[in-house]
Amino acid sequence: MTAAPSPDVASSGVFVIDCNEYLEAPKELQLYCADGGQQLSKILWASWSKESAFGLATSTKNTCDPDCASGNYDVRTASVLLSDLVTTADGHLVYSRISLKYDKPLSDGQSEEVVELPTELEP
Repeated sequence: MTAAPSPDVASSGVFVIDCNEYLEAPKELQLYCADGGQQLSKILWASWSKESAFGLATSTKNTCDPDCASGNYDVRTASVLLSDLVTTADGHLVYSRISLKYDKPLSDGQSEEVVELPTELEP
């Protein structure tokens, strides 16, 4: 995936891992590398710093109903907060947690969620 930083967000030397690459203020982000179960797209970052990053995105999440292979998708606008910096084995600063708040509940009733992000690149 090629993702350039959002306009007007200064480089901070802080990244988020998208499966096998370090990204800074990406416009798209895959949350679950193994199955592609949720993607964020059209991300507009209001801030990106060594404390946290905040923005708005379109979330597309597989409902896995009736099963993941033939599931339907919940598409919602979500506020996105990246936090909890860690240093990777190769010295990169990366966010390790993402908090999402949806504009309306998902089909399972969930309106917020927190996901632990990868802190090392996938092989």
